[in-house]
Amino acid sequence: MEYIDQTNIKKRKRTGKVFTEPYNPSRVDRLKCIVRDFYKQGKKKRYCILVDGEMVVAINSDSRNFDSYKRYMMADTHNIEVRMYFGDSPNCNRHIFQMQSSGLNGTHDDIEQRIQEALHKQRVETELESLRKKVKEKNKQLKEYEELLEELDGKQVNFKDILKEGIELFGKYNGQKSPAPQSSQVKGAPQTQVEVHVEDDTEQTKSDERYQAMKQEYSEDQMDKALDTWEIFTAYPDLQKEFSELVNQKIKNHGKA
Repeated sequence: MEYIDQTNIKKRKRTGKVFTEPYNPSRVDRLKCIVRDFYKQGKKKRYCILVDGEMVVAINSDSRNFDSYKRYMMADTHNIEVRMYFGDSPNCNRHIFQMQSSGLNGTHDDIEQRIQEALHKQRVETELESLRKKVKEKNKQLKEYEELLEELDGKQVNFKDILKEGIELFGKYNGQKSPAPQSSQVKGAPQTQVEVHVEDDTEQTKSDERYQAMKQEYSEDQMDKALDTWEIFTAYPDLQKEFSELVNQKIKNHGKA
């Protein structure tokens, strides 16, 4: 039989210190700040909280759960224990806060009032934390908006060219709508058919081609509304910048104005 030297086998003991002191809300909050600072550094600080020997806050690393222990504080509570763990180890420092030694002795109403004040402080801190998150989210959205504006700077639409083209289209469109004058005819004279050939010496510009394409794509009512829009921009130049930004945004999102 193999002999085992029992003298080399040592029982594993848990390490950690025990700190006992009178209950002081600021001293307890100091431990909460340690948990929060670990989180900001990208690390975790595990802890749990016991009230009169009963665990009321399970082992976790979220500082938002810390103040939950206050719901279990009563006028006759004896102590609050906060265990601060070392990494993932079961070893921890134990911080025991004695209620009866903290100057909380007094009438039942006095103690209840102090407990309510502590709970009110917890609610205020929770609301402040919520506001901080909202401000952080707004700042993030503002940064994204500023980056979008910088990106659009290189893709600005030349509004003067658009307005000039719109005025040209307006003139051509009115020319298409105007009816041709009726020729006078002598009463009783026979009607004759005259074939007239007209040569168009002008070359069709890009604006002409675009106008004809628009006539094929859009109805007369849509064309009227578009031309009315150009008239508004001419009368109110301040609207040009806002319109240009909207056009650029739609180009970015859909690839088409």
